[in-house]
Amino acid sequence: MKVKALMKLLAEFDQNAEVILQKDSEGNGYSPLSGADHDAVYTPESTWSGTVFSTEWSAQDACMEDEEWQVMMKKKRCVVLYPIN
Repeated sequence: MKVKALMKLLAEFDQNAEVILQKDSEGNGYSPLSGADHDAVYTPESTWSGTVFSTEWSAQDACMEDEEWQVMMKKKRCVVLYPIN
């Protein structure tokens, strides 16, 4: 889902309602939303999961070589919603 679609969806709801994240599609856990990070890069590993890298990390933090990290930092940013726990 794109940010625009999420905003449109959320605009239909009570603006004071708390946001809860479901752990997985099977409902194996839930957690309140703690925040959002818009300075991240997502690399899909399949059609349902992947890896997120913070743009605030260094190459060493991401376990990458400097050249590989520079390529990663040129990729399109994503928004990550993260739970309290």
